[in-house]
Amino acid sequence: MSEVSLKFLMNVKVASTGKNGPRGEVGKALEQISQSLKEKKVKTAGSVMGVFHGDPKSLDAQNAHYEVCVPISGKLRGEGEVQAKELDRGAYACITHTGPIDKLQETYNTVLKWIDENEYRIVGSGREVYEKGVAGGGGSPQDILIEVQFPVRKG
Repeated sequence: MSEVSLKFLMNVKVASTGKNGPRGEVGKALEQISQSLKEKKVKTAGSVMGVFHGDPKSLDAQNAHYEVCVPISGKLRGEGEVQAKELDRGAYACITHTGPIDKLQETYNTVLKWIDENEYRIVGSGREVYEKGVAGGGGSPQDILIEVQFPVRKG
């Protein structure tokens, strides 16, 4: 497992759709967004992300409240379930998860412990950036690469 790092991330313009239910259905939501972007001729500009709302210490994998977001370049008129929005810039505690998805909670525990030990507090929803193996990123379920990011502030 990699180490936690503090990064300053810029605003990201995304196409987004909100979901309630199993977090394993990220792929279905991604298909919905991809189809909408294709129809509207909007170009993608980065890795797919999941934004998870609620307490990260008690995230329920079967009943999560989340958004699937695809970074875009250009304009998107939000109609229906797919909306354009901007993810906030700021300081983020980040860690990269590699390996099986069933070990992802261990990665979450590591970054959450780091946040507490370094006297930060979480100031928004956590993100997962799917680099490989999840949500159409290629690779097998045992060979995934996800960067977990939490917006933080000192104190």
